[in-house]
Amino acid sequence: MTGRLDALIVRATVRIGPEGEPDTLWGSGFFVAPGWVLTCAHVLPPQARGAHRTILRVRGHNGLDVRGATAYWLDGTDPEQDLALLRVTDPVDHVCVRLTDRYDPPLAVTAHGWRSPGGGPPQRWSGHTECNGKDGAHGLTLAPLVEIPHGASGGPLLDRERGLVAGVVKARRANKDGGLAVAVTALRGFRRALPVGDESSLGADPYAALIRAHDVWHERVRGGQAWVKAQQELCGGGARRWTPRDSAEACALLAALPRPDSPAQLQELIERVLGDEPLWEDERAPHDWRDGQGWLYDHAEGADVVSLHYLRVVAHACAARAPKAAARLEGWVAERAGQLPDHLRALLLNVTAAAPAPWAAAPHPTAAEEPGGFFEAGYEPGPAPEDAAEHDDGPVVAVELEPDLFRPHDRFHWRIWTWTGGQDTARAVDEDTDGEGASLAELPHVLNEPLTRTFGLLDTGRRARLELAVPVDHFGVDVHLWRPGPVARSLKPHPADRPFGVHRQVVLRCLKRRGEPTDVWRERWRGIAEGTPKALPVPSAAVAAQTLGQAPPGAVPVLCRPPAESTEPLTRAIGAGYGVMLWNLRGEHTHGCGPDCERLHDKAAELLGSTSRATALPERLRALRERVSRSEEDAYWAEDLALLYDDPRRPIPLCDDLLESP
Repeated sequence: MTGRLDALIVRATVRIGPEGEPDTLWGSGFFVAPGWVLTCAHVLPPQARGAHRTILRVRGHNGLDVRGATAYWLDGTDPEQDLALLRVTDPVDHVCVRLTDRYDPPLAVTAHGWRSPGGGPPQRWSGHTECNGKDGAHGLTLAPLVEIPHGASGGPLLDRERGLVAGVVKARRANKDGGLAVAVTALRGFRRALPVGDESSLGADPYAALIRAHDVWHERVRGGQAWVKAQQELCGGGARRWTPRDSAEACALLAALPRPDSPAQLQELIERVLGDEPLWEDERAPHDWRDGQGWLYDHAEGADVVSLHYLRVVAHACAARAPKAAARLEGWVAERAGQLPDHLRALLLNVTAAAPAPWAAAPHPTAAEEPGGFFEAGYEPGPAPEDAAEHDDGPVVAVELEPDLFRPHDRFHWRIWTWTGGQDTARAVDEDTDGEGASLAELPHVLNEPLTRTFGLLDTGRRARLELAVPVDHFGVDVHLWRPGPVARSLKPHPADRPFGVHRQVVLRCLKRRGEPTDVWRERWRGIAEGTPKALPVPSAAVAAQTLGQAPPGAVPVLCRPPAESTEPLTRAIGAGYGVMLWNLRGEHTHGCGPDCERLHDKAAELLGSTSRATALPERLRALRERVSRSEEDAYWAEDLALLYDDPRRPIPLCDDLLESP
């Protein structure tokens, strides 16, 4: 329902005619900014579009009857250039419509305007229809659900789903069904509008001045004339929404900034924020900061976080020229970011505004990046606060290793996935393109560049967790010992040269568990997620056969034998639905279990018993590995400890294209 917006648009819609002839209707128009009326140029007499100003009357709601004058018009014969701006010369209190900033056309629309039935006195008119196509860069075709009457040309076209004015009603289509409207994106052409007479009130860039006055009005107005309030009621809010109020406040803050140096500068900035090249048409390309927001609503990462990142980037670009206005925008972004989930807020606020977008598929290198390493030069974020790292998973980078079908024990093909939130945030960001694959020994070098790029997208104050998905018979891989590069960068010890497991959470996953999780896997995960996990010692295959299927959901198998000696128990545990396991990567059992095994089981039981939830285990193990790197003897027992952390809430997606040689 758009009842409240319909009432406001009626107050903003006017009829245009000559002075002294109150019943003569040239056409319709509507207020877009204080004192400014937008209409179609063709509704004005020819002399009104020339070099001399024409005085006319603007009449509308509640007895509105004021003098106006032609001010700017577009020079061109194309239907989408059929626009003119009128300036109201008398002071008057009025409502302004809110113009869309979106680039995509509306669907359900309502056309508003005036008509003179039978040549009598003008009366208001409106009609519901649909936008069913495009005609040129800015032309919108309207379905034949309503007949547009003479006199309605120049009126507003309301997008009923979004609560915004999306176009200017132009006319019925001659000898065709339906009608035609001009999208508000055509207003960008007013950068080159022709002033009438000595008109100069909108300065060198009439479009920027007009749209900024429009945005400031909508942010400031309150009470019964507040369009944004009515739009908010129509569109609602809810989690992860970029609301009308958000948009209005952001646009007003953008209006206080100096204009972009050039459209090219703005377009490059938007491309960086989107993380991809926008495929806009030249005629519809953005020209001012407000235009950029229209490209962000449908972004896969969510319009809220992407819009906030865009605003930060704009503030950074304007900081030198307008430090106070840029600081106000930065402050608003920080405040609004408080409504984001914790990991997204950290992602947003800890990424340098001048850097590529955190979700970019292939970020442009920056001066802060150091080629050939997993860490940026000069960037050494400390570990996340323990409580945050233990209570939620944060961003994840997963490397999927698929054995080559022709060399299954020697070569692997890889794909890199990322998650910034739940299951629906999974993104495949890179994959192996070499038909030969790579050996386990080669993988740290082969993956150096793609992992550098991927970690750069997700790492903030809290580093993304690294998950390696491999077949069970390769659970002996020591991925936590992989290093950022083949050589050290200095004779002096450097934190970034230490193994992965010291810097970030590193866990293993089972490659077999791609796609939809099984019920038993989900059930066991709930058992360890909802209570304190409890160690289940598994010293042999015989014990595994007796206990794994019968153990309670909160059990965590602990294997003291290395994977080369425990393939059967590990496979059995995967089949029984265990999502969390611990095992020893070393310690071959030539003569059965010994004191080291007993110590491992005791320490693992102590670790699990002191862990309130399974989600804390990756961080607890990382902290132990860091203590080992600092030569703390009481942590040595965990030096060769590996963790399976296979979360069914974020399963590795099942891809249609297999990673195999052609």
